[in-house]
Amino acid sequence: MNFDFCVKSLGSDSKSHELDLDGLGLIAVKLLDANYTGTIEYIKQLQKQISEPRLLKALSLCLRVYNFLDIKELIPVYKAKRHADAGMLVSAVLTNEETCDTQVSRTKGMVPPLTKHNADIYQLSGIALKIVAILRERAKGM
Repeated sequence: MNFDFCVKSLGSDSKSHELDLDGLGLIAVKLLDANYTGTIEYIKQLQKQISEPRLLKALSLCLRVYNFLDIKELIPVYKAKRHADAGMLVSAVLTNEETCDTQVSRTKGMVPPLTKHNADIYQLSGIALKIVAILRERAKGM
């Protein structure tokens, strides 16, 4: 996880400096939700613009794996303090990102068009997973 990315991402909310860990976690899952959803839309746009068959096949796989997960469940689950469920959803996001990134990287000789999107999802997933894990441990201790 990149420290600067973490600080910049969580700091993108003007109230972040006033929040506890739970509040920072909410920022993280909201950012993850927005990036994940934005990546799905970006893939759809790319599919309309790209004609290279190998890249189209990779993008189709990415779209399938990203659409498989209903990311909209993440924020309500997090707000309900269902940390184990939130952790599983974030882990699924991370698995989808890794699957997509691996598939698109196999299109040798081409610049992967999702590199930045996948990297952001990876970083945001890492932030959210770490926060959820800490909150989960805290809840066990109570």
